[in-house]
Amino acid sequence: MIKKIARRIMPIVISVVAATAVMFAYSYFVQGKGFPAANELKKADIASVQISQGSETITLTKKEDIEQAVDVVNILCFRFGEAGGGTADTTYEFYLEDGSMLKIGANRDTIFKDGKQYAGVSDSCRLFGNCTQAIFYYGTLRDGKLYN
Repeated sequence: MIKKIARRIMPIVISVVAATAVMFAYSYFVQGKGFPAANELKKADIASVQISQGSETITLTKKEDIEQAVDVVNILCFRFGEAGGGTADTTYEFYLEDGSMLKIGANRDTIFKDGKQYAGVSDSCRLFGNCTQAIFYYGTLRDGKLYN
């Protein structure tokens, strides 16, 4: 008798636990933290990085600088929804060893990646622009203030 009941209840318990886990993951990523915009970047596969912010452009070829650029881009997180649009204030062009290129940028609330626009999560876009300016354009800070 107990085995019959356990056999009927066990699939229900497993289904409830699985549904709860899926809902938790959905709410955590979509509502809160978001999805990383550049999760496919591997530091070892990048030959150079060209960073543009405003009218200034720099090119990075040292491995340490490239790693730092990848770390800054990994700040960007997006969520599904309508993006604010406009143009990117800060743009990174990653030239990969295989000859391909990945272009990713952001303005105050929108992420631009290979021609598509995504809504940025919380302040990740502003943090991205500010970190870029503080790390790579530290000599051009206006009155010690960041651009955003």
